[in-house]
Amino acid sequence: MRHTLVLLLTACALVLGGAPAGAAGTTATKVRGLTSKAQSVKPGATVKYTVKVTAQGKASKSRVATLQRRVNGRWVRADRKRTNRYGRVVLRHRVSTKAGAAVKLRVRVSAKGRYRAVNSPVKTVRTRTAWTPDARSKRVLALVNDARSTARECGAESFPARGPLRLNARLTKSAQAHGADMAAHGYFSHTGRNGSTLRDRVEAQGYSWSTIGENIAAGYPSAEAVVAGWIKSPGHCRNIMAAGFKELGVGYVTSKDKYGTYWVQNFGRPR
Repeated sequence: MRHTLVLLLTACALVLGGAPAGAAGTTATKVRGLTSKAQSVKPGATVKYTVKVTAQGKASKSRVATLQRRVNGRWVRADRKRTNRYGRVVLRHRVSTKAGAAVKLRVRVSAKGRYRAVNSPVKTVRTRTAWTPDARSKRVLALVNDARSTARECGAESFPARGPLRLNARLTKSAQAHGADMAAHGYFSHTGRNGSTLRDRVEAQGYSWSTIGENIAAGYPSAEAVVAGWIKSPGHCRNIMAAGFKELGVGYVTSKDKYGTYWVQNFGRPR
């Protein structure tokens, strides 16, 4: 048997302020990426809603979007995140493993002044597949955690031993995409070819963060060589030894240019 997920998109579920619909001064706000149709997913699967919020045709950033589920006659929070600079946010909910259960979901978006909601339904429900890191990412992680386990000096700054990091799929996708772009277009920078920053790239992958950092390198032939190079560089070493980071993403791309290889580390602490 399968679960049936019903996403409620009634007007009352998506009202974004105290002003009634049609009142003077209200602004239509579209919430895209939702569906009013029932969706069937496997028990234990994670459903993902990719939502875009726009006001007056423009992306509405820093809006709080909340995914809620119905429990015993009450709406309770399943996930909550802020929209990024492009007005996008990814909300997730793991379905119960109990077969045949009906789960009702709805999305609410915080008000910014006088707003009302206009629904534009688009089916975007997806089940999440398990992510398995490759051997190179695991090796870089092991080398970084070995370095963090010992007190060391990064330039003139001393660091005590730190706890281990864990690999994160979204940080890895962000790191891999930036490495691939550098390799494809022959540049080496923390700023993307399209002007993107580290923040833009990790948020585009749906990573909700409180602290982030990035190391890049080019031309190193192995995980051992690149981690050793980062440790010798004070700035890169500080990222590796920072107490605030808990997760790591690793990107690696080969190229036919003068460097031959591009490496990216994305560090993060989830919100």
